[in-house]
Amino acid sequence: SFCFGLDADWKPRTARIGSRSTEEINKRTNFYEKFDWAAMERLLIDSGLLRRKGNKLEHDQSRTLSMLVLLAIHDIMKLTPLLPVVGSDVKEFHGKTTGETIVDHDMALSYVLQHHPALLPSFAALDRVQKESIKFTHCKLDYNMGWLVQGEAP
Repeated sequence: SFCFGLDADWKPRTARIGSRSTEEINKRTNFYEKFDWAAMERLLIDSGLLRRKGNKLEHDQSRTLSMLVLLAIHDIMKLTPLLPVVGSDVKEFHGKTTGETIVDHDMALSYVLQHHPALLPSFAALDRVQKESIKFTHCKLDYNMGWLVQGEAP
């Protein structure tokens, strides 16, 4: 399903199913046959999204939820009306002082995660461990979701 998608019933497609061009099918088949799936499995295990249970793999629901929440919120501060203003109770945040708008979207999200988490219901509903994981990933590591999605690294 990763390479060929899902059908209307959410069942994995094969290369032969669907209305794709021969060129598209060939590209997808080539990727499917040559991709290092063992490396992908290691990445997902190392990230905590998958875990071994006996001789099977299962996804960690809590970790997966955290990743989905991060995916949902990671670029919301690109919407100018949502940019936060440093509050009088904070005084200073990464060089911005009380009354200043935080215009960098990543820094703005970090501010909201640290000082106003209730403004993001999907984040606020997470347990403490999940919240700390997201804050560490976003606020401390300057993690870029695009790196994972596009297979890039700093």
